[in-house]
Amino acid sequence: MLNRKIAIGVSVPVMALALSATASFANSNEGTVTADALNVRSGPSTSYGITTKLYKGDKVEILETSNGWHKIKASNGKIGWVSGDYIKVYSGSTSQTSYKATVTATSLNVRSGAGTSYSVITKLSKGTVVDVIESASNGWKKIKTSNGTTGWVSGDYLTTGSAGNSSTDNSTSQTSYKATVNTDSLNMRKGAGTSYSVITKLSKGTVVDVLESASNGWKKVKTSNGTTGWVSGSYLTTGVVEYPSTDNSTSQTSYKATVNTDSLNMRKGAGTSYSVITKLSKGTVVDVLESASNGWKKIKTSNGTIGWVSGSYLANSVVEQPSTPSTNKVQAVIDLAHKQLGKPYVWGAEGPNSFDCSGLIYYVYKNAAGITLPRTSSAQYSAGVAVSRSNLKAGDLIFSSTDGTGNITHVAIYVGDGQMIHAPRNGKNVEKVSINNSYWNKAYVGARRVL
Repeated sequence: MLNRKIAIGVSVPVMALALSATASFANSNEGTVTADALNVRSGPSTSYGITTKLYKGDKVEILETSNGWHKIKASNGKIGWVSGDYIKVYSGSTSQTSYKATVTATSLNVRSGAGTSYSVITKLSKGTVVDVIESASNGWKKIKTSNGTTGWVSGDYLTTGSAGNSSTDNSTSQTSYKATVNTDSLNMRKGAGTSYSVITKLSKGTVVDVLESASNGWKKVKTSNGTTGWVSGSYLTTGVVEYPSTDNSTSQTSYKATVNTDSLNMRKGAGTSYSVITKLSKGTVVDVLESASNGWKKIKTSNGTIGWVSGSYLANSVVEQPSTPSTNKVQAVIDLAHKQLGKPYVWGAEGPNSFDCSGLIYYVYKNAAGITLPRTSSAQYSAGVAVSRSNLKAGDLIFSSTDGTGNITHVAIYVGDGQMIHAPRNGKNVEKVSINNSYWNKAYVGARRVL
């Protein structure tokens, strides 16, 4: 962050890419999982091993933050690292009143969270007018710029209201026009300079919309697929220019392809040096949008996610895959069980909007694993094979006697980490609880493995 005494130095562009991750607060220590299933890892990147999974709505305590990753403590006491992109962070003392304010510093860093430990998204020049959305207890302000960029700045360098400042060398032009890439391969970056990370590469002949022009000659551009970033204006020709095709050009023909490896990393750019966005499983069908000269493919998944994968692991058609392995069925059962959390208990119900205990098991196994189990808990106790409590694995069924007779009266799905998901009783909702509390320890009868 800038000192209060700011020396006038090299000018920096006003605008940058919109914040893609949820902004968090410096004084926050709690958050909620926003993804359907979120990997918890042993360190702050995807290169570390997975220790467990969290699910949408799970509450966590945030212990520290590093490079966009949060070290968290889950409700069951497990500690690990998760991507901050999938955690909604809460602060107990932020003001929600929105008002206009003006930047008073020559150059002001906009960060992804309320403190200098968070990464810089962009820089704002003196006189820039912003909307102040929230105020953190440490004096930082969550702001929104005129182009929609959202982030955090120190309130020390804002003055309330729209102050009239003369334009500076940092101002940018807002006129939009078409331009064409005139070099074989042009890096598109997150900010107006080579110090910013590369988002993607544009090939010769690519036509873009130029949105802004920084004083250092860099241009903020938007591609035909909506990607926005900064490129050096030296490699753009104003207008739409036709260039002969080259070996480096990318093919724009879209077609279907199928993932032919067990797990395929989808990355932000066409190479292993780019960060992983998500993983695709074998049999996933995608739309191939572009083909880079190094064999990588820009693809779009059925849920709209766009990224790059190695073409070596794609089959150029829709391929029917063999039946899902048991391990994948277990994960499907766990994921579907988590999606039922919060739905009401209704005796005799078997979904999709309400359940009794055995109805929940019947519904989840039928829809996630294609297995039709008996309908009652006592009958379900005959399914699969018996397993000891010490050998429980995720996906196993836990049977209990809730009336003290020793007879089977209740069933739940074990989801790992000493927890189970079940539909308890009238007046309660489907919930996830520990199997090790005194009540369930006493009621425990046995367990069965169906998968």
